Amino acid sequence: MSAPTERFTLRDLPLPAKLVVSTFLISVGLGYLWAMAQIHFKHASPGKAMPGISDLVARFSGQPWPLEPKPEAQPEEVKAPAREVDAGPKIPGIKLQTVLTNRCMTCHGEGGEKSDIPLDKYEHYVKFMEVKPEYPKGHLHKVLTNEAGRGGKFNKSNMIHAFFERGEDWPKKAGDKQDAAVRRGTAELAAVVAWVEAGLPLEQYEADATPLAAGTAENDIPEDLRTQAVPLPKKAPDAKPAGPDKWKVAKGKQLGVEALTQSTHAHLLTFSLLWAATGLIFAFTSHSLTLRCTLAPVVLVAQVLDVACWWLARLDGSGPYFAIAVLGTGAVVGVGLGLQIVLSLFNMYGGKGKAFLLLLFLAGAGLFGITYVKVIEPQLQAEQNLAAQAGN
Repeated sequence: MSAPTERFTLRDLPLPAKLVVSTFLISVGLGYLWAMAQIHFKHASPGKAMPGISDLVARFSGQPWPLEPKPEAQPEEVKAPAREVDAGPKIPGIKLQTVLTNRCMTCHGEGGEKSDIPLDKYEHYVKFMEVKPEYPKGHLHKVLTNEAGRGGKFNKSNMIHAFFERGEDWPKKAGDKQDAAVRRGTAELAAVVAWVEAGLPLEQYEADATPLAAGTAENDIPEDLRTQAVPLPKKAPDAKPAGPDKWKVAKGKQLGVEALTQSTHAHLLTFSLLWAATGLIFAFTSHSLTLRCTLAPVVLVAQVLDVACWWLARLDGSGPYFAIAVLGTGAVVGVGLGLQIVLSLFNMYGGKGKAFLLLLFLAGAGLFGITYVKVIEPQLQAEQNLAAQAGN
């Protein structure tokens, strides 16, 4: 039996089917644009439209870029004793690490409802100090201050509830014990907020001692939390404080294994179906066999390589270079998907259909231009301004 001389192409579809396929392709394209917006908010530094090399290396490798020698660290199994800080006269203080452990680890520790966001190390807190338009003083400051502590209304968007009604030591009945618990929670929260506003001084964290906030009496906290601490550093008007350890900051930004597993699961299942659909649609165009065999599967292949680079980026030594490769694999996915959509759409219709698509794309480009000028550019500028203010 001889092979057929003609094959089925997108042009042979009935008009209703063409409209469904066209709408699907355009929807996928719009969805991908929103995915880019999500990447901006999740991975990009303030003021940048898309994540750069340093963002990707920190996010997937947990290392600073440009690379620099890693400071020697003690084995994890040998916990260093709290370091005493000799920086002047001591004043009444509170055990900072103890408070953070008691209050934060209930939810953010093993078995907690937010165990995927651990807060058991200094770099974990540094991660949430990044300034963004919605967090002008950092995410950590926002969740510690956005609701009233006493008699306030608590919700899952803040951590204040951990110091009061949600605390394990909260008395069930009103009375003197509950009043004392309110004073204790207020004192602990105020001290932690002051530490955050001072820029998370590492020496206070390591010494497990930070000063009591102004207006707080020693009697507001139990004896087992009382200690002596040095005053929080004051920022000179024209001086910039020494930045935190770059390795700790980068490690704090790194995606945890659990979060990376969830993202891998979502990408390999959902995106594989979408890219398979757009690839199959393009495979039925009338373009050359070489182009169809190249472009139809390339987005799927690049997506798998992209996810593989996420995990390979965790390797010691070569990890950062796999993180940088995410730029290339992501670009192939984006460009390949765009070509699949545009070439499939224009291949599906005759002259009138192509003219309509051209007008549709021009209108879309115009709307995007207006959106960029009115929304995106001001957003990026606001992020840059906030980042500059935070650095001053």
